[in-house]
Amino acid sequence: PGFSCDSAYQVTYIVRGSGRVQVVGPDGKRVLETRIEGGSLFIVPRFHVVSKIADASGMEWFSIITTPNPIFSHLAGKTSVWKAISPEVLEASFNTTPEMEKLFRSKRLDSEI
Repeated sequence: PGFSCDSAYQVTYIVRGSGRVQVVGPDGKRVLETRIEGGSLFIVPRFHVVSKIADASGMEWFSIITTPNPIFSHLAGKTSVWKAISPEVLEASFNTTPEMEKLFRSKRLDSEI
């Protein structure tokens, strides 16, 4: 998952493969959740979070951004927002055990995106 930190629109084209796409608005409400496949095109509005989830066969895509200097943030990696969220909140959010939260956190904090 990732999002544009500025006011850019994001036009995404699915080249091949298939999966799902979820778009969440700045108010935290899901505005789109649908299956996608090669040839699909969708627009992510300003300040919305998008997640593209590939099926087992994978998915190739590219995005066009409406600003010359886009600023993106990821929900994982060295600059992850996970570092700011308490373990208890993650456990409750994902309905998981403390052990699974620790495993999840350990796999997502140090990776390069």
